Amino acid sequence: MQKNILIVGCGDVGEQTGLRLKSLGCRVFGVTRTTEKTLPFPCFNADVSDAVSIKRCIDDIAVDIHYVVYTVAPGSRTEQAYQAVYPNGVSNILECINAQVLLGFLLVTSTAVYHQQQGEWVDENSLTQPVSFSGKALLDAEAVLVNACVKGVAIRFGGIYGPGRERMLRKVMNGCEINYDIPVYTNRIHRDDCVGMLCFIIEKIDAGSSVESCYVGVDSHPAPENEVLVALANLLDVDLPVHNENLRIASQNKRCRNDRVRALGYRFVYEGYVEGYRSIVELRG
Repeated sequence: MQKNILIVGCGDVGEQTGLRLKSLGCRVFGVTRTTEKTLPFPCFNADVSDAVSIKRCIDDIAVDIHYVVYTVAPGSRTEQAYQAVYPNGVSNILECINAQVLLGFLLVTSTAVYHQQQGEWVDENSLTQPVSFSGKALLDAEAVLVNACVKGVAIRFGGIYGPGRERMLRKVMNGCEINYDIPVYTNRIHRDDCVGMLCFIIEKIDAGSSVESCYVGVDSHPAPENEVLVALANLLDVDLPVHNENLRIASQNKRCRNDRVRALGYRFVYEGYVEGYRSIVELRG
């Protein structure tokens, strides 16, 4: 697949996606806010919230871009930062890309666009009425893409884990408390499946297949957080989390379906969190 790919935001997922696409024969270019690390493909410095710097960056790349993969993370957890990176940043990129050449724009958002908090099942057709500023900004960015004259695909990832993303493992290893009495459902996806989904969707578009404008990106086993923490304790062979009936319950409590991307033909590397976390534990030795 000899296409020019622009990775906007070269964190872990962006970098690994670029590497995978490069291995498929694509020319990959990156856009980052900083130049602190060396990347395995040409990278240009720009701020997505600054239209002038984005225009200069695209001009410096000096080739037609066929696909954009937008994986930018806000610099801080503030409403202003989310607004700058998501709806504003997506708009700025779209204004600088030749829409006549662009074949697809993949926008990474998250399941934070869903407002459901009672353990409901949700999918791409579920109502989205986020109350958090982050969820609203993500949904606004999706709307920008829907209204653009390009083939846009939003991928709503759940909690991403993988090498270097081991918060839950550290939580268990450090000893933690959970409320065994109240199940709070969580949804997650291994970093390798984030990369796999993004590359798979690009390959589908490039092959002329019909692709929807939105996909939920989670594994096949949503589970209560207390169940996940117990499973991780067993994998690590450490003490189980201690029960605390007074523990505050998180507001995120829903179960996300991945039926749509599975129907498209994607096959998960890790169908569930046990297999995914086991791979990380084995890497740790």
